[in-house]
Amino acid sequence: MIRRKPIPRFRFHPEFSQHYETILDGAVRRYRNGREVCTDTPQGWREYAKRVGMMVQRQNYRCCLCNRRVAVISATFEHQRRRGMGAAWRDDRIENERGEAMNGAAHWVCNSEKG
Repeated sequence: MIRRKPIPRFRFHPEFSQHYETILDGAVRRYRNGREVCTDTPQGWREYAKRVGMMVQRQNYRCCLCNRRVAVISATFEHQRRRGMGAAWRDDRIENERGEAMNGAAHWVCNSEKG
């Protein structure tokens, strides 16, 4: 029987990395390919909530999945690309480099049903 250990998850991230740079006082990591990921810190959670609020306003307070009204307090981040593998593909930007809207805000129920 092969016993495999789970992938360790660390809350400590190096200050400098060859793969990403930190922006907004460490709240966001920007990778070489342009994607941004909010960190698991109080600053990162505030930036994440701010981005959800901006998306809700952009969508005229409508869920991006069911098109019903959504309140900012109950909205969640709906990623266009899946977040699998420990968020290896996660991209928390609300606009791409061309200024086009990406990702959206959705009810947490709609988002969980989508998967």
